[in-house]
Amino acid sequence: MFWALLLIAGIIALVKFPSFRKTIFVIAGVLALAVVGYLIYDKQQTEASKKLVRVEELEFADMRLGPESFGSAYKLAGRVKNNSRYTVFGIQAKIHVLDCDDKSNCEVVGEEEQDIAPLIPPGQVRDIDDSIYFSSGTHVRGHFQWNYTISEIRARP
Repeated sequence: MFWALLLIAGIIALVKFPSFRKTIFVIAGVLALAVVGYLIYDKQQTEASKKLVRVEELEFADMRLGPESFGSAYKLAGRVKNNSRYTVFGIQAKIHVLDCDDKSNCEVVGEEEQDIAPLIPPGQVRDIDDSIYFSSGTHVRGHFQWNYTISEIRARP
């Protein structure tokens, strides 16, 4: 009830008092400019964070992917070392599950892109232990194989 009365009073003030109307429009304009400015700044910061660390500056070791004991999820495990001078806070990996026959002809039966690593300060190592849920069925009839590519690394000074 209070909000309805407040809304009615605001509409009356907008119609009857031109100075109130101008003030509201100025405040709305300033807020809109602040939001647009923040979105532009955030986009620039995000793009800059993707250029600080190259894939070659990270060492991936003992990477494994296998079915979990429950459901259709797969367990991704391994270790990553950050050899850069920046703190890595995001590593996007594109993971492929392959169904291969005896002649090493393989077909992709699952593909997912996921953030796979925790915060890794410069010169430190972190273990990877994530569940991967593929959006399509990943039924392997032949030999199970998998691979991954790093699609994005985000870091900060």
